[in-house]
This record gives sequence, structure tokens and C-alpha cells, in this order.
Amino acid sequence: WMALLAAPWPALAADWKMDCPAQLATAQTITGTVPADWSPIARGVSAVRDAKPPASDTDTTPAISVSVFDGPPVEMADLVPDDPNARVVRWTFAKDRTRDIYIVCHYADTRLALARKAPATVTSCQLQASTAGVICR
Repeated sequence: WMALLAAPWPALAADWKMDCPAQLATAQTITGTVPADWSPIARGVSAVRDAKPPASDTDTTPAISVSVFDGPPVEMADLVPDDPNARVVRWTFAKDRTRDIYIVCHYADTRLALARKAPATVTSCQLQASTAGVICR
């Protein structure tokens, strides 16, 4: 995961801008019997509360970070930025690459994420400074 700290990169008309959906509603459900002496709880964005089986816990969580993948995210080829310590977080891709680039949005308090394939023409992406997302060229 990359922190959302980046300097502004002026957008051009041909840039591809991808903002993560601001929130993601998720639900987790207890599907089996809870062992004796155990109590199910649900951890949400700001609280822990009782969850009665087979209760479903639905939360809306904010986008918190962005990752860039070489190929489908299920292949787990999470790319490291050009300079992980740079103030401006940027990834540069080969023009003649054979694999698609995917942008993945991560959300607070869930392992669920959203992925989107970038256009084949992009050769670099930079984190946006103000929102969870990227600007690609």
C-alpha cells in the first residue's frame, strides 16, 4: 500500500485520471456456529460492537490508498514506485509492455479492494495529492 502523499502533477487534456470511489460498503457475515463461551463482535470504522449470529455487519469505509499492478491483481504483481522515498509517488511503465496495468483502490477496515484496468496507452501514473486516485499519461 502506498500512502496518499504526492505533489500536484498538472493534468493535461490527454491524461487519464482515475479517482477511487470515495467509499465502499462491505458486509461480513458469520456463517457457522460460534463456539460456546465466545461472542462475535464487529469491528467498524470507529467502534467495536456486538454482532449476533448469523448477523451481518455492513460498514461504509473510505478509500485510503492506491496500488499499481502489472497484470491482474490476483497475480499479486504489486509494483514498487520508481522511487519509494520520493515526495512525488510515480510509476513508469515500458511503452512496449505486454501486460496490462491495473490500479487498485484499498479501503479502511476491510481486505476488500476495487481494481480497474488502465488504458493500454499509459506510460506512467502518479498518485493524486488530494484524493485516492492516480493521474496517468
